Amino acid sequence: MRKGLIVGALGLALSGVLIGSVAIAQGDPIAQRKDNRKQAGAQMKAIKAVVEAKGPASAVVPAAAKLKELQVAFPKMFPPGSDKGDTKALPVVWTDKAGFEAANKAEGVAIDELAAAAGSGDMAKVAAAFVNVGKACGNCHEKFRAK
Repeated sequence: MRKGLIVGALGLALSGVLIGSVAIAQGDPIAQRKDNRKQAGAQMKAIKAVVEAKGPASAVVPAAAKLKELQVAFPKMFPPGSDKGDTKALPVVWTDKAGFEAANKAEGVAIDELAAAAGSGDMAKVAAAFVNVGKACGNCHEKFRAK
């Protein structure tokens, strides 16, 4: 019963963020970035619920796939000039583009490991990989995002 609720909550989280993303204006990179990270946060929250419930690992697979999609799109949302306005992105995003892209790539590797762990069905591996994704997110925030 509890696992069924977790899977249902994961599905609800996925559908909610997909509906919200449709409303984002195509030409506003700051709004796109905020929406991307909001969706990523929703996926992380859904995965955390599965980890805390100790499974099933298969419930993490769609959220990990969505995280990967968001991670791949994210660095393209920082065109020149999008450092002005209501953004927490630090100037170093544009002055150290290689470092920013490396941090994003590290997040992608961690997400790939999470997806592999979820596919294995081993919740201990999923939990460890989830922690690593969180660390990769935090590392990027530490250098590239204002608090």
